Amino acid sequence: MFRVSGFGFRVLSFVLSLLLTLNIGNAQQVDTVFRRPLDLPVLLSATFAELRANHLHSGVDFRTQGATGHKVYACEQGYVSRISVSPVGYGNALYITHPNGYTTVYGHLNAFNSDITTYVKQQQYKLERFAVNLYPDSARLPVKRGDVVAFSGNTGSSGGPHLHFEVRDTKTEEPINPLHFGFGVKDQVAPIMRRLAVYPLGKGSTVNGSADRLILDLEKSGKTYRIAGGKKLEIVGKVAFGIDAYDQTYGSANRCGPYSIRLWVDSSMMFSQTMDRFSFDESRYINSLIDYDYYISHQVRFNRMYIEPNNRLSVYDRQLDRGITSFPDSGVHKALVIVRDFHGNGSRLNFTFEYAPGTALPAHIPEIFTLPGMNESAYKREFTHVQPGLRVTIPADGLYGEIDFTCLTSGRPRGLYSDAYKIHHPGTPLHKAMTIEIAADSLPERLREKALVVRIEPSGRRSSAGGAYRDGVVSTGSSVFGEFAVGVDTVPPRITPVNIKNGANMRGIPSMRFKIRDDFSGIHTCNGWIDGQWALFEYDAKNDLLYYSFDAGRLTENTQHTLELKVIDSKGNTAEYKARFTR
Repeated sequence: MFRVSGFGFRVLSFVLSLLLTLNIGNAQQVDTVFRRPLDLPVLLSATFAELRANHLHSGVDFRTQGATGHKVYACEQGYVSRISVSPVGYGNALYITHPNGYTTVYGHLNAFNSDITTYVKQQQYKLERFAVNLYPDSARLPVKRGDVVAFSGNTGSSGGPHLHFEVRDTKTEEPINPLHFGFGVKDQVAPIMRRLAVYPLGKGSTVNGSADRLILDLEKSGKTYRIAGGKKLEIVGKVAFGIDAYDQTYGSANRCGPYSIRLWVDSSMMFSQTMDRFSFDESRYINSLIDYDYYISHQVRFNRMYIEPNNRLSVYDRQLDRGITSFPDSGVHKALVIVRDFHGNGSRLNFTFEYAPGTALPAHIPEIFTLPGMNESAYKREFTHVQPGLRVTIPADGLYGEIDFTCLTSGRPRGLYSDAYKIHHPGTPLHKAMTIEIAADSLPERLREKALVVRIEPSGRRSSAGGAYRDGVVSTGSSVFGEFAVGVDTVPPRITPVNIKNGANMRGIPSMRFKIRDDFSGIHTCNGWIDGQWALFEYDAKNDLLYYSFDAGRLTENTQHTLELKVIDSKGNTAEYKARFTR
């Protein structure tokens, strides 16, 4: 427990905190300066380790003036070690391994250079697959510093034209903040602070008489921030804080993530976080770094300035009592929050809070996790909940701390084949997927292969949670809590021609295009054949677009051809399209 006792301790704490601050600022040391991947003004639309849905952003996003097709250059000599083509994620992506121990990654590309394109297309036709992950040997595709390796784009899950760029440690594959490697990014804009969250922690703890979180707007006063309206804070028991802040870089209106966050209470550093590097294995811990419950209900991410028991993120530099503040007696205490960007521009929030006399009750251990003879925290062990018609299993280390697990039955929704089960609360994050098994006694035998688990949103909207029927139950894995029931998907995908019809003359037209959609279990595979031979149809998932770019080397011109498309969803429902065309 954090306690303040005496002037000497406060002076010592202040000195130690100052030394920590100086050391933390140089946590990641590199001796490499890379060439810029684009010959454009260096403007960022996203920064390293920004808070994203279920993950930390593993690179920086370079703006490309709202357009695609800009030349992308190799940042250093090396070789192409991986090429990924996917309808989602990074889309077309290139990985270049360098002899200096780093690998650079270039994502959402529109196209590769001619040598890489030829290699990729050969492999796609060999595998008869559009989406590929290729690992050429080190001699196959060597590159020099400054070689054009690709062209910028908007492929995969990109929300607009830009270049996603990463630097990874080649041995560990851990992403490192690319701004350590140069690139000439300019930034004189300090981060913006919007709101402060105050969290009473443990039974009996309160802030201003309430056991609920308190959200306070912030306002700027001169060069620092303060709590808007001069609102006072009176605290009993344990308390922690969170901050809603973002950064803006030079020449961009995008709200980017800050580089570091520090919290002091009475000159003692309680919390310190720096976005220098992390492991992909720990990226999902973002759901503990943020106030997940508030994000689910308000779509605002508060960065917690305290660490939950099972949060193993490595971005935390130092913390005292995991950032949780508690005092043995009453009095007024001073707090300081400093949020900085990578270039050292900082914003400060000063506020005070009064520790009121009172006794907080001991922290509550949820009964559902109290097991006889248990010598470790419950979230470190597998937990199974069983009730009529339902079995839920949460794996060991599947939670970030103790919870009061709840599960309610809400009757059988229309059109579904089981009762609906409200499994705990959507505002509680899961670090590992739980297993849901729902009895399917009323499911007709003819529908078993089409069965899946349906997630019912609070709005009533239904979506597929995946899964399959086996031995009387339909089971699936889910990374979120919520309401679930058994359903089926018997409806095939839809294929809508955009620029072709049976008998069409396609001379002079660069590609044939189709819209493909599936409303429930999702598209699993899509393939096309021309004259009985597999053809490379590219799939743009975010635009529901499937297209084939005519390849003169593979089609005899001035002749009639046959086309067959087959699109299959995740439950095996199939849609087909056939036509003849002249090219």
